[in-house]
Amino acid sequence: MPQPLPPGVASRELDRDVSRYIVRASAEGDALARFLAALDTEPGVRLVDTIGPSAGPPHTAVVETDAATAERLRHSSLHQLTIEPDQPLSLSS
Repeated sequence: MPQPLPPGVASRELDRDVSRYIVRASAEGDALARFLAALDTEPGVRLVDTIGPSAGPPHTAVVETDAATAERLRHSSLHQLTIEPDQPLSLSS
């Protein structure tokens, strides 16, 4: 059974159209690590998963947020991050 949400959270979440986004650094460097470290200051963004080698830092993050927040993060990263909607994988023949 799901845990009840704190007061006020349910109404805020229902007001937003939350989707998953893929986040990765556009170039070599620590942009993704800085983004992940700063997620605590982004109340509208939830980290779903990170993808990368087990013996090193992740190269990709999956987050849930609304489109407006994703766009704001994309612009505020000064093109250091690529943030795009997550698309389901499919096999085509």
